[in-house]
Amino acid sequence: MLELLSADGPDPDHAEAMMLYGRLVGTWNISNRYRFGDGQWRSAAGEWRFGWALGGRVVQDVLFCPEFHDRYPGTTVRMYDVTTGLWQITWISPKLPSYFSQVGRSDGAGGMIQEGTDSEGRRSRWTFTDVTPTSFRWQGFSAAPDGEFELFQEMYATRQ
Repeated sequence: MLELLSADGPDPDHAEAMMLYGRLVGTWNISNRYRFGDGQWRSAAGEWRFGWALGGRVVQDVLFCPEFHDRYPGTTVRMYDVTTGLWQITWISPKLPSYFSQVGRSDGAGGMIQEGTDSEGRRSRWTFTDVTPTSFRWQGFSAAPDGEFELFQEMYATRQ
């Protein structure tokens, strides 16, 4: 299964568009700050691995932060939609359980923005900013249907 899932690089027919997220392919050390249900912020180190999948039209990642959720990682699948030029994105973490469904695009400033909903129907926004070949900042926001976005998670990543 893993042999069929993985790919050596981006789909050559869409290589340039695939690099929006493809430039993250590799392994990253993360400093993760997360607001738990009790309202308290906690910090922990972790690892985030990005790779090519499904013929090079998907960038999939695995996020692992053992101090927060034992040894259970989560994964995001980002599929480039060649018909719309947008990214269809799904995050799942079976241990929590948690899932997000989002649409991603360039933020016009060198980063990426993803918007959609979480498993409880709240609006979600994830951003990648300050993206360089060796580092980036990720932020996760959620909001009630008619509310303002509030930060619930923030990660700083450096390439291994």
